[in-house]
Amino acid sequence: MPGSYLGVPLLFIGFVLVVNAAWLQGKAESRDVGVMNLMVGILGAASAMYFGWAQGAYPLAAGAMLFAMTYLWVGVNALRGAADQRALGIYCLLVAIVTIPYAIKAFQGGDLGWAFEWVSYGLLWFLFYLLLGAQKPGVTKITTALTYLVGIECVITGWVYLYGLWPFGKWWPLHVALL
Repeated sequence: MPGSYLGVPLLFIGFVLVVNAAWLQGKAESRDVGVMNLMVGILGAASAMYFGWAQGAYPLAAGAMLFAMTYLWVGVNALRGAADQRALGIYCLLVAIVTIPYAIKAFQGGDLGWAFEWVSYGLLWFLFYLLLGAQKPGVTKITTALTYLVGIECVITGWVYLYGLWPFGKWWPLHVALL
C-alpha cells in the first residue's frame, strides 16, 4: 500500500525538523545538522521518485520534492557555513504558497488530517521565509517553537502511516491533478 510507504520519509522528516529546531536554538552543531539534512533530503528525493515513477502519484511526488529540496539546500548551507540564506528563504516562501492548493485539495477530499498537515507546513515554511529571506530575526523564537511542533507532528504522522492507522481519510496517495 503506497500510503504506508509514506510513513518512512515522514518519520525522518519529523526527526530532522526537531534537529533543525535545536540548531535554531544553538543546541546543535552545523556540520551534524548538515549531514542529517542531506540524508533526509536524499531519502525524500528517493521517495518522491518512487511515488512518481513507480506509483504514478505525481502530486504526492511533487509535494515530497518541495521538502526534499529544502533539506538538501539546508544541508549544503550548513556544511558550507552559509551566512546569507536569503535565496533559501525565498524558496521557502514559494513552498509555503504551494502548500495552499495541497491543503485545499486535502480538505475537498475529506481528509482534514492532511489539510491540517499542509497548513502547518505552509505556516512553518512562511516563518522560514520571514527568518531567512526577509531577515526578520524577531521571528526566531516562534519559528523554533513551530519547528519543534511540526517535527513532532511529522513523527506521529509517519508512525501512524507506517502502521496503516491514518484515521482522517484516504486522500493520499493522490491520483488526481491538483488544479
